[in-house]
Amino acid sequence: MNAPYGYRGVTLLALLVVVLPWAAWRFALHDTLAAWRECGRLERRLEALAPATGGDAPPAVTPPESILSGGLLDSVRRFAPAGVRVTGYVPVTTLQQDGIEIRTAQLALTGSFAGLLRTVEAIERRLPACRMRCAEWRTTTHPRTRRTQLTLTLHIQQPTLKTESK
Repeated sequence: MNAPYGYRGVTLLALLVVVLPWAAWRFALHDTLAAWRECGRLERRLEALAPATGGDAPPAVTPPESILSGGLLDSVRRFAPAGVRVTGYVPVTTLQQDGIEIRTAQLALTGSFAGLLRTVEAIERRLPACRMRCAEWRTTTHPRTRRTQLTLTLHIQQPTLKTESK
């Protein structure tokens, strides 16, 4: 600053009074207030939709359970290329908390690299309720033929709502 020393304090005070509130508004409060307004608008829209559906809230569409019922396995067999085989399938419930269950399937596939990649792409695109969490690529030796084969182990999860059975 080239302001004379006597006006330095007044200049800094003016910058503090003008620039600090502007910076706080621009970089912190503006986006927060815009999100708060949008949230309020969406809440009012949901309240307007509730009487039309006859309930407290619009009905949520829950996807069908795929892991424990074997639907995931059937889907993978349906859209996997011809050279890809399912060699293992282990479905488990990994978490039960607050009315939600997370179900995990360990799926082992063998085949060519291109076929396995096509299968992974199909799983990601065609099964929106399931999420692939881990993929492990290995080469293993087939026990009978002693030939090496490529094995892909996938861990796929699906959150589902708990159903109370009485």
